Amino acid sequence: MISNIMSLLHKKGYRSLDEGNRGIVIRETDDVVYIVTVTWFRYAMKAEDYENIQRRAELLTTFKYRKSVKTLHLIITEDGMFEETVLQLIEQLSGVWLIAKDTGRIYIFEHQPKQFDDLYMYLEDELKKIHSVEKEEFGFHPQPMNLIIVALNILYFLFVIIQNGGYFSVYDTAIMQKMGALSYDGFMSGAWYELITSLFLHFGAGHLINNMILLTYVGCELEYRIGKWFYIILYFTSGIVGNIASLCYYNWIGEHIVSAGASGAIFGVIGALFILLLKEHKQTQTGIAKRLIAMAGITIYYGMTTVGVDNAAHIGGLVCGIIGGFLLSKISRYGKLK
Repeated sequence: MISNIMSLLHKKGYRSLDEGNRGIVIRETDDVVYIVTVTWFRYAMKAEDYENIQRRAELLTTFKYRKSVKTLHLIITEDGMFEETVLQLIEQLSGVWLIAKDTGRIYIFEHQPKQFDDLYMYLEDELKKIHSVEKEEFGFHPQPMNLIIVALNILYFLFVIIQNGGYFSVYDTAIMQKMGALSYDGFMSGAWYELITSLFLHFGAGHLINNMILLTYVGCELEYRIGKWFYIILYFTSGIVGNIASLCYYNWIGEHIVSAGASGAIFGVIGALFILLLKEHKQTQTGIAKRLIAMAGITIYYGMTTVGVDNAAHIGGLVCGIIGGFLLSKISRYGKLK
């Protein structure tokens, strides 16, 4: 957000005050020098901190240009639902505009200047455009291959129920293994296909619904960014790697379990999307990437403290997706991706 605002100010003719004050820009006219400071709202900063910044900037500018100065503080907040701390700060300062990251709008309170160097309409219009583009950049973009995968998961779940005489068959490990769930004994006996078929099986409606909601959102977003063929390769590779990690881990600890679910593949999608968003170096995208990885971390922690969750598949898929994301980011540098 700060980089966007600074870029807009530079286009308007502003330049940095000096190397040590990159968040402060100035524009000189015949009779006045305009100073604009751009900062994120921080609870640790008090009104006197902003006043000290203003005094130092005005002192440097007056000494250098020998002209009168006018100062405006642009303070960025996460959202337009301003907390009491923000409102108190505005009451104590003059020359302040608030910019809400979630709306891309400028908020000017009653005792603050309505105009400053003709910046209001210029910044308001440009920030609206940027906000509109950023909303489009990460949203729900329906993609055919991912939605086909989601549909196949749902259809196979229904098929298992119909084929085996009722809903509770999806909780029966023997039936699930017969339908393609992954087991060490089956795999070692030559049923290698279980590495793939198990990705379409789920133990219960809750397991299916949770996975499919997450897959619909993150899967479509990743496919939108990398294309259907790269997406299919990454999805199934992550799922297979997750399943192999599960087989190896549970054999190592002496437990031969029956496992099923798309979680390993979904964690691969999350890992790849995390890397691609992080590589974009945009604050909005970086924030989303951090939330994705936090969600993955919470899920893995939940798996460590809950019986019946195949954490090995989650971690294996996630690591595979992260590696895939790095490879895809390298490919994108040569124009192979959107």
